[in-house]
Amino acid sequence: MTPREPEPPYRLLLDLDEVPPAASALRLLVSDEAHEPKIRGLARDVLAALEEIPDERGVLTVALTPEQMKITHSAVRLLLNDLQREQAAERDRLRAILEKLPDEHTMRAIVIS
Repeated sequence: MTPREPEPPYRLLLDLDEVPPAASALRLLVSDEAHEPKIRGLARDVLAALEEIPDERGVLTVALTPEQMKITHSAVRLLLNDLQREQAAERDRLRAILEKLPDEHTMRAIVIS
């Protein structure tokens, strides 16, 4: 038997206008999950990646482990559900981020240990 290879990271490509709402969603998740150090740590790692420099086209590539991908999906979904209709522009950006992530069934299959 060979040791299990780590799963390759998922590459989330964010336009510059998608970075702030993604960061807001993750910061809210960190504050809501104060009692869950694993979740806070995963979210903080993604937040750090969101501070990287985008490429020459203005696209930020964020490499996510499956657990980070699930946390990001959850955070974006929660913020989207909390926003009101008058916040349509931000809701559109959050929907665009969700469309770049795998579907809900894939997210549910990821277990955070």
